[in-house]
Amino acid sequence: METCIYAEEKTKESKLNKNMTTIIAATNRAESNTLKVAKKVFLLLENTTDKEIKLLDLSKIDFDKLNTPSYQSTSDYANNIREKYLIPAQQLIFVIPEYNGSFSGILKYFIDLISTKDYKKTFSNKTAALIGVAQGRAGNLVGLTHFATVLMHMNVDVISKKIPLSLIDKQFDNDKLNDLTTKRIKNYLNALVKY
Repeated sequence: METCIYAEEKTKESKLNKNMTTIIAATNRAESNTLKVAKKVFLLLENTTDKEIKLLDLSKIDFDKLNTPSYQSTSDYANNIREKYLIPAQQLIFVIPEYNGSFSGILKYFIDLISTKDYKKTFSNKTAALIGVAQGRAGNLVGLTHFATVLMHMNVDVISKKIPLSLIDKQFDNDKLNDLTTKRIKNYLNALVKY
């Protein structure tokens, strides 16, 4: 599984790869349930498609380096993230935890910073799928709707079907997603692969 490992060197400019999907674990909380779900999505996709799949874990990002210079994000560090994880991907899958009835602030901060350069190449005309993660009963459905609005403003085609995972702590057996939740995610991804 390739997860975000950032080199300080510059990479060659990436081209859009219709055969690449990036999964984004949208919290900076280490070892979160969101990351566990994102890793499961990665493994299920790996067995479902021949596409190149990458996992971007926001908990591994150094936001001080990303925000250099302030709200311009033109450092080699920021460029590497864009060129390795975002620009070449045609599909983005966001796994989004519920924070106070919406999506996480760190996800909005990441989007605001990373979109300051190469905005169109980074987001415009891409497809996004949204998976919500919550301790409560709604599976972050409200947060998914809020974030879908942000993505649509950025000219991202958001798939109308979303998957809310409610009572997330009860969906794990010994740190592994249970069979029922895994099946729900697998069915969602099977439909997504055909999109």
